[in-house]
Amino acid sequence: MPLKKHSKGKRSSIGVAIFALALGIITLLLMLDMDYDVIPFMDLGLDQPFHEIFFILAVVLFTWFSFRLIGYLLEATAAPRVGSYGYVRSTWKIISYSLWAVVLALLFFYSTGGFETALLSIGLIGAALTFVLQKPLLNIMGWIIITYNKMYTIGDRVMIGNVRGYVTDIMAMNTALYEMGGWMQGETFTGRVSLVPNGMIFDQPVYNYTRDTPYVWDEVTNLVTYESDIDKAKQYMLEAATEVLGDLMAKNHDSYKRHLELHDLDESIPDQPTLRMALSDSGVNISVVFWLPADRRRRMKSDIVEKIWRKFSQDPSVEIAYPHMELVKHGKSIEGQQRSQ
Repeated sequence: MPLKKHSKGKRSSIGVAIFALALGIITLLLMLDMDYDVIPFMDLGLDQPFHEIFFILAVVLFTWFSFRLIGYLLEATAAPRVGSYGYVRSTWKIISYSLWAVVLALLFFYSTGGFETALLSIGLIGAALTFVLQKPLLNIMGWIIITYNKMYTIGDRVMIGNVRGYVTDIMAMNTALYEMGGWMQGETFTGRVSLVPNGMIFDQPVYNYTRDTPYVWDEVTNLVTYESDIDKAKQYMLEAATEVLGDLMAKNHDSYKRHLELHDLDESIPDQPTLRMALSDSGVNISVVFWLPADRRRRMKSDIVEKIWRKFSQDPSVEIAYPHMELVKHGKSIEGQQRSQ
């Protein structure tokens, strides 16, 4: 069986974790050497303040390495059982950030030497940081709101401002999106990873394509001339959509309704594609409306369009209206001929 290759980002993350572990071990040895002289033939002559610094640094490095290792093991073992890597990763993010807050708070109390001193330091440092670090604090507040309100989670397809993509990570400062759209038509992946600051949720609209269900609504519209057989055009469009999506909509209709956050819309969800019509200057707009999986929207919509085109092209009684100009030459009227005589 061939070995699974790790991505470049995964390899670099493993390398950083190993470096942090090695640095933590070195820091721990230096701290022990100050107390017990465990490293022979070495006397750095460091004072007590360095002991506290080494202790804090060792705790931070070992905690960081442990959390990275636990997260990696959880994705490798729990995700296949749960059925969603995104759910496991997002859950561990919340737990690890909470544990980080506890660890850092304990280290802060340890370094200040007392509860009252720590509170005074928090007040002074907090006032300074609030003024200096407005943007980072805004991003952290955005992360808290995103996590608490579940605006989106890892694995969702979202649009934040003008950036669309697949959520691959939600960090304290920004959200990583595997970008869709961009220079590509529709919602095809571009291959770029976009980092969107979490603070954007306060002044930009956030669209979640897959929060309640993995389905989104779409339609295909054709402008058919008034001279066409409108009933046949409607039949062809409905047949094309049903051939592509009929079984899928019928099988998942009940599941779609169960997963809706509000059930007031249950009756408006069809189990088959439906038609809509509207009159325009040069023809009749016929739309076939349907819902389909968000990750296959462009491909399945393209299949519907192709089937409609083939059905229309095989029947001369159905014509698609398009912008054009007709020149009609009229003969002289009888009244005009009499005047000329």
